[in-house]
Amino acid sequence: QPIAAGADLRPFDILIVGKSALTASDPVPDIRRVREGLKVVVFEQTAEALEKRLGFRVMEYGLRQVFPRVPDHPLLAGLSAEHLRDWRGEATLLPPRLKYESGSKFSGAPTVTWCGLPVTRLWRCGNRGNVASVLIEKPARGDFLPILDGGFSLQYSPLLEYREGRGLVVFCQVDVTGRTESEPVVRTLTRNLLRYVTDWKPSPRRQAAYAGDPGGSTHFQTIGVATASFDGEGLSPDQVLIGGPGAGRMLAGRAALVADFLKAGGTLLAVGMDQDDVDALLPFKVTLKKGEHIASFFEPAGTDSPFAGISPADVHNREPREVPLVAGGARIVGNGVLARAEGANVVFCQLAPWQFDGTKQANLRRTRRRVAFLVSRLLANLGVAGATPLLERFQHPVDPARPEQRWLDGFYLDQPEEWDDPYRFFRW
Repeated sequence: QPIAAGADLRPFDILIVGKSALTASDPVPDIRRVREGLKVVVFEQTAEALEKRLGFRVMEYGLRQVFPRVPDHPLLAGLSAEHLRDWRGEATLLPPRLKYESGSKFSGAPTVTWCGLPVTRLWRCGNRGNVASVLIEKPARGDFLPILDGGFSLQYSPLLEYREGRGLVVFCQVDVTGRTESEPVVRTLTRNLLRYVTDWKPSPRRQAAYAGDPGGSTHFQTIGVATASFDGEGLSPDQVLIGGPGAGRMLAGRAALVADFLKAGGTLLAVGMDQDDVDALLPFKVTLKKGEHIASFFEPAGTDSPFAGISPADVHNREPREVPLVAGGARIVGNGVLARAEGANVVFCQLAPWQFDGTKQANLRRTRRRVAFLVSRLLANLGVAGATPLLERFQHPVDPARPEQRWLDGFYLDQPEEWDDPYRFFRW
């Protein structure tokens, strides 16, 4: 049933936002009822609407191949990696030629605006075969599950599932609408999407408690995760205990309480803990070994895994350093930078985002962003989600007079800089 921008959505269960229906400022329906169970499907939107209205970092860069990040997700039923490349016909979300100005930094180089900054680009010549044309950078805040990803360092997702309260929003930036030729994969994906949203039910949410160094407490506050300070008292099995560096020393003598918590069904997320922390907290033996960590490879995890939606690019450390990697006593992922205890609800993430300085070198900024997403995704998989302004921004777009707050009060942790653009054209 078609509706107007001011329509009351209470009679409806599902809202479909069609291709290019959003603008930077025009009125749209109020979707805050997502918290009460409304489900929303957002088909392809322009970069201007996604950035200037909602506050996403986006990239106009046509991808002819994307990758399944959650292979067993119902949205990908009947599809494999081979189906997600080189589609028939042309996508029509973007014009076939790049809109640009003549740049001053490099003679003749096209200049476009990215995140409010002038940056250089290569020319675009056609959209044939595109699977996704306007990409959303994976947010560091909130329960955003990338079902597909691609682009530089796999940091973009054209199929993104967002959960808040008892509702769901799916951003489908895959080019399924208005292609110049019929593509069978498009029909399958669209059918899966509508069926999935119709049948979807919310999962239980959990509260978090934190023990560890102050940097971790500040980080979780920044990403909108409310964490009670845990001093050894008051844990319940429906909580998630986050243990940061130094947690073992803070909770010395409280191992029995943590053991009872885990035995009763509680969950522990260990972030950056060393051997002393692990020995002091866990009722079973897990061995850690310090070693240089740069990168690691592992296969995509399924929907029931605590590692769902996480890619090897999210553990890529662009400043090689020694890390306490899990070496034994747990189910190791990759080189031990991630792991899961056998027979207990204990998940290990040996990279802590607050230990990377995001204000200096570009490599540290990028690492911090990816690791921040990694930790947010782990928490969301365990039932803990950070707050975001997404639902409010649908109705009340970002204030154009305060563009810096688009990022800092939204889905990311820092203000973008020119060198953060991975597709900047250097004329090399």
